[in-house]
Amino acid sequence: MSDVTVRLITDQERQRHDQLMEEEHYLGNSNAIGQVLRYVAEHKGQWVGALTFCSSSLHLKPRDRLLGWDADMVRERRHLIAQNSRFLILPSTGHWPNLASKILKLVCQRLYDDWLNQFGTPVLLVETFVDPQRFKGTCYKSAGWVALGETKGYARRGRDFYDNTQHPKEIWIRSLRRNAYKLLKASTLAAHLCSSIAPKPPQATVETSELPSLWNFVHEQITDPRRPKGIRYPIASVVCIAVLGIAAGCEGTHAIGEFAKSLNHGQRRRLRCRPQKGSRYKFEVPCERTFIRLLKTIDSNELKDIFVRWMERLDPQAPKVIHLDGKVLKHTEPAPAQPKKEGEKQRKNIKIDTVEELQKPKSNKALTLVNFQTPGQRVIDQIVVPRNTNEEAAVATHLPTMNLAGKIVIADAAHTVKANCLQLTRRLGADYVFWIKANQPNAHTKAKKLLTGDFPPCI
Repeated sequence: MSDVTVRLITDQERQRHDQLMEEEHYLGNSNAIGQVLRYVAEHKGQWVGALTFCSSSLHLKPRDRLLGWDADMVRERRHLIAQNSRFLILPSTGHWPNLASKILKLVCQRLYDDWLNQFGTPVLLVETFVDPQRFKGTCYKSAGWVALGETKGYARRGRDFYDNTQHPKEIWIRSLRRNAYKLLKASTLAAHLCSSIAPKPPQATVETSELPSLWNFVHEQITDPRRPKGIRYPIASVVCIAVLGIAAGCEGTHAIGEFAKSLNHGQRRRLRCRPQKGSRYKFEVPCERTFIRLLKTIDSNELKDIFVRWMERLDPQAPKVIHLDGKVLKHTEPAPAQPKKEGEKQRKNIKIDTVEELQKPKSNKALTLVNFQTPGQRVIDQIVVPRNTNEEAAVATHLPTMNLAGKIVIADAAHTVKANCLQLTRRLGADYVFWIKANQPNAHTKAKKLLTGDFPPCI
């Protein structure tokens, strides 16, 4: 048992972790809300367990009653509690007494520091739910957790909407510091806990007066994939908020959800959000779960085309300079492989200066996107890099579909390959500004010999 260790998963292990939760956990769902940490338990390098911790529940009366919290204190202090939303012992481990309680003990010993390092906030208490029809909570009790009572059997379906499942769960909690309860119950929150409150979400980068234009444009062109029953927000409202959040710098659905809550009521009104009950001037916004569900079902290509056309309407002037910028999206599946085309056979006859190792596929681990944009950040186009190729080859295939005559194309050193340069100048009538680095040894050596000093636009 001393050989069992617990650690945070890496980005590359996220897919395996999620797959185990969806296939082996009885809930069959790997989603987690808010701030999330995922752990794996190992024995001599082999996975024996998996855990997920996320933000705590919004409303939990037994917990709030124990801590003496009113509604204002819940909003101020809920970030100091984490929730163990998933705990899985892998079936391959067989019968191993005390393994679950050992894993829980190890993860609770490091959760405080991990949460602080990852999110900049300490976590003093951890909670979880146990289904009494399936489990007795023995491993939690052995690991020092305390049963707090039962829920009322309601499952959350929206921000303020709950279904009565007639299936109560047991609530278990555990403190991560000796003085946790004292700090959480204090009439005034300690200064070092107040200073750790998460920063405010970024501000919207689009003027409020332009929001109706965006909403109307999306509303006229987008297809709603949702079932009509239970819809609370127009799809254009949800999409517009997500687009504005991403444009402001949000990464992930949790950040988008926090961004949505930061919108003022004037912005919400212009985005046709749902009015609050009993008020003509206040409006509700979608919660994080709404964004998660929609982004799983919406057609990404359709959404990209709508956004490109809207930006073109705001800036109709033909661009003179186009910049290529590749981005790797973490925690995503790589794009499907693409069959080879005849054009690729022709490019094989052109000598490439990039070393062979860097010509191999680099999109087989995560989704890679390439943005074609102007210096003013207007997106002209966007392509997905298939998993069996790399960014440079995907761009070379896509360039003939664009009107580049008389334009200047700018890209980083990865695109400085002879095939792309010849295609831009000889076939498409464009100019280019590329960088030469050591990953193209032949071209780099020639440039050093021919270009003995700086020349415009070098400084």
